[in-house]
Amino acid sequence: MLRRFLVVACAVLGATSVAQEADLALVIRAHDTGSPLAGAEVDILGVQGAVDAFGQAQLSGVPVGDVPISVTYPGYVRLDTTVVVQEGDANLTVLSLRSALGDARDLGDVVVEAETVNDAVLRRRGFFDRRDRLTGVFYTREELDDRGVRQVSDIFGSTPGVRIQRSGVQERLVSDRRGGCPMTVYVDGTEMAFIAYNIDALPFDDIAAVEVYRGPSELPIEYASTKFNDTCGAVLVWTRIVASND
Repeated sequence: MLRRFLVVACAVLGATSVAQEADLALVIRAHDTGSPLAGAEVDILGVQGAVDAFGQAQLSGVPVGDVPISVTYPGYVRLDTTVVVQEGDANLTVLSLRSALGDARDLGDVVVEAETVNDAVLRRRGFFDRRDRLTGVFYTREELDDRGVRQVSDIFGSTPGVRIQRSGVQERLVSDRRGGCPMTVYVDGTEMAFIAYNIDALPFDDIAAVEVYRGPSELPIEYASTKFNDTCGAVLVWTRIVASND
């Protein structure tokens, strides 16, 4: 279904664009847990289809500018929003759907700070446990802000054993400890090859924490299953829940 959706979407979206178009990668997740919503229904400029088992869809030939998107998933509130697609570099948009049953953390008049929620999510995902027991480089949101990071590629400028290899519009993360071979990038636990070659397509404002493993000796076993991970290491990016009044 997804392949059919992408083919039709590319044809329709391409037909609406006169000159400027770009690639767009979508990730659909649950707002409260950050888990991917496999099979979520997406409507882009009247073209409908479903994301894959990892909550992802990749589109080519999307018109540059404001693009209306609607997302539906059983048990979640329908999301109607507009995505700004920029010319040139590939675009990544992470969309979060709220449960139709409300937030289980609703405490009435008590305000739960977003960063407290994010810490709880990171703890469930094992970030703090891995930081305590593994060799690697770990960054929390606060640490990245203190370093003056403005975009994702800035994170790796001073990270030992890692560098960004630029070729044209591509920005690929490579491990210097493994002869400059490409590292695998995970976003919220899902491998995303698209981001590995377009690292700044991931909005820095969405990041809650980052884990960097520069070779096989550092990798957690659960992230050592792909052909690249076994030799080149991996980067784990965790996105955050942003506080809102709605």
